[in-house]
Amino acid sequence: MSFIRLDKFLSLAGFGSRKEVIRLIRKKKVKVNSQTIRDSSFKINPEKDLITVEDIPVKLKTTLFYYKMYKPKGYITSVRDIQPVIMELIPSNLPGYKKLFPVGRLDKDAEGLLLLTNDGILAHRLLHPKWKVPKIYEVEISKTLSTSDKTLIENGIELSDGKTLPCKIEFLNDEKTKLKITVYEGRHHLIKRMFGKIGY
Repeated sequence: MSFIRLDKFLSLAGFGSRKEVIRLIRKKKVKVNSQTIRDSSFKINPEKDLITVEDIPVKLKTTLFYYKMYKPKGYITSVRDIQPVIMELIPSNLPGYKKLFPVGRLDKDAEGLLLLTNDGILAHRLLHPKWKVPKIYEVEISKTLSTSDKTLIENGIELSDGKTLPCKIEFLNDEKTKLKITVYEGRHHLIKRMFGKIGY
């Protein structure tokens, strides 16, 4: 494929109409070879350039792979790091191995289900708050969650990177220390920061 406008490429890749794609570019969500691009007419070579949307790689007409895995505690949700990473748990001869990346993150001390794929469009739609895809966590806190604090978190709490979206909290034990939390966005250390903000 020869050179093509960035907005046309993203539209072909499924990121919406040309107008929606231009809005995405202007919000500084798109990078070409690690450089943020704000000009929608910027020319790219899809065969050589690395295009990312919110740091997720975007490709056209490629074989897509989808794997679910259980992440144990003690591993970083990353492709590479100086610490143990989840990719060390996967056979290197797995189809698509070199192009896989995790959708979202679980902290090193957390465990649970992760999706690994090379489908950047799906990853974007699963993670972006616009689509409100539920993400469920089971957590244990150090003290009883009061009714007022439960309501405060469920209605959205102000963090350093903005107010959180409304979420749902269910109690899993009588002491109200084990919780099932359903959130509709993905942010770094979201659960820890929400509870840390109000002293848990």
